[in-house]
Amino acid sequence: MLILKILLTTVHVIVSIVLTVAILMQASKGGGMASTFGGQASSSVFGPRGAASALAKLTQYLAGTFLVLSLVLSLMAGNGSQGVSVTQSVLEQTPASQLPSVDELNLGSQSQSAPATTPAPEAPSGDGN
Repeated sequence: MLILKILLTTVHVIVSIVLTVAILMQASKGGGMASTFGGQASSSVFGPRGAASALAKLTQYLAGTFLVLSLVLSLMAGNGSQGVSVTQSVLEQTPASQLPSVDELNLGSQSQSAPATTPAPEAPSGDGN
């Protein structure tokens, strides 16, 4: 199972990089990076719209592959968790004799005294300058 996770993660990283490059290669209103890498040469090989449609198809397939790999990897990562909260595991490990009783918790009982108040400092005297 570990080898499968490593293999799928490696393929996911490669697909991510190729998808990023494919998106950047597509021509935009300003020409994009497609013109940097010889936009005129690609139009002679694929035709005037062939390169754009080939890049669009490649981008669609890569995006679909990226989505499927992301879902599969997230499902594989979720299988290892047990679904037990940290609080529950601590409570199960602590013996009941070490837990405080309800009386010791002091949960706002009436015997609690009011907090001490300190008088406000006196206002400074003078003309205020």
